[in-house]
Amino acid sequence: MPRGVYERKPKEIPDMASEETVVTQKMFPVLLHKNYAPRGEYEIVGYLRPERKEKDSAGNMRVIEREEFIQGEMKPPQTPGVGYAGKVWAGTHISLPIDEAKQVIAKKIAERADDIAA
Repeated sequence: MPRGVYERKPKEIPDMASEETVVTQKMFPVLLHKNYAPRGEYEIVGYLRPERKEKDSAGNMRVIEREEFIQGEMKPPQTPGVGYAGKVWAGTHISLPIDEAKQVIAKKIAERADDIAA
């Protein structure tokens, strides 16, 4: 085109939503032993809520809440008002990309949790 003349047909900008070029990383489930802030993408699988017991009037221990796996929620902190955005508490099952999961397992921050993942 000569100078000073613009292209009348605008260039087409590829639409990312319409294309199937989105590459998802394979995720691997781990159980955290220490608090951890994931570097990138992660999914919270859930946590195992412990059994809660109380004494009744006769002095016998009774189960108030049974042990249960809570899906989709992070384990609550032991003390209120602690932490920062992005920190995942110890005891939570999360899914990490395979490379990050290998590093976390090697550093003994977490252990494999293959049987829990859905």
